[in-house]
Amino acid sequence: MPRYTTAVAHELGRDEALARLKAVTAHARTVSDLQGNWEAGTLAFSVTAQGLRIVARITVEEDRLTFDGTLPLIAMPFRSWIPRVLKKSLQMQPGQAGPEPAPADVEASPLTAPAVLFLHIPKAGGQTLGEIVYAQTRGETESESDVLKAGVAYLTYGFLKERPLAVPAYALPLLRRPDLRAVIGHFWFGLHEHVARPAVYVTALRDPVERVLSLYYYTRLHDSISLDEFIADPPFREVDNDQTRRIAGADPEIGECTPAMLDAAKENLRRFAVAGTIERLDEMLPLLRRRLGWQRPADCCPRNVNPDRPAASALPPATIAAIRKRNELDFELWRYASQLMDEA
Repeated sequence: MPRYTTAVAHELGRDEALARLKAVTAHARTVSDLQGNWEAGTLAFSVTAQGLRIVARITVEEDRLTFDGTLPLIAMPFRSWIPRVLKKSLQMQPGQAGPEPAPADVEASPLTAPAVLFLHIPKAGGQTLGEIVYAQTRGETESESDVLKAGVAYLTYGFLKERPLAVPAYALPLLRRPDLRAVIGHFWFGLHEHVARPAVYVTALRDPVERVLSLYYYTRLHDSISLDEFIADPPFREVDNDQTRRIAGADPEIGECTPAMLDAAKENLRRFAVAGTIERLDEMLPLLRRRLGWQRPADCCPRNVNPDRPAASALPPATIAAIRKRNELDFELWRYASQLMDEA
């Protein structure tokens, strides 16, 4: 795996910087699979973020932090986030990031509305919907020391799925919280089995041509392989019928998704409180309000739009045909989701 080294300057002094990093590390153990130990001023650790494994060392010096580690090749385009994370970690006060003890009486009265599980399919344009779910379900108060954000759990795994499909052990205590109001993340059908409270699913599917094109440019692989190569020989399974995979709760090898999986995904979609398409988000909102009893104002502006990627309409017909062939089941599931909206 490629090696990556970077440094972040600070003016805190070694002792204060070390105290802040240790507090952040303690907090990270409660929300990720972070493993590692501090020895003097150096943390040797490993962690998985969205399916990408990182092995590295962080050394705290008087005026800087040094990161030295190995990243999967697919993660190299995203390496610029590492200095940003280090800088943000140094902004935390030691008391802010400690793990929250198990709540004994977080809710004076039990929650009556079910927890909302927003199954956010990667690159399906769901960031706006995620923000709406948070705004509608969040509690009135928020503690900076709590791993839940106003009662909402943001899961940090699943953009690229690991095998076998399983909820990481560190996420299970969050899902069992009695004050859980919503879960937002790139997970797959089956999460409800680990949620202690009654729960309902919400999702939005996207035109597979648009989704695959967005995935290609988001991962910045256009710097190393062509779009046609990306489709013909996918570097990861998420290029191949990933919407059907997630809704069905299955993840076979590339090219091995079956009509039976599509049938399972359709059956699961019928069990969702609301399942629609991102192209019809403005129509999903009144449906969400009616079925989930949401009352708060909602902002429906597009988020996370990449202005540098070409429009799908500009692709050669052969490329569009290749994406459609690679994602035949996703096309059928996307159309079915739109049909469910028509019926609703």
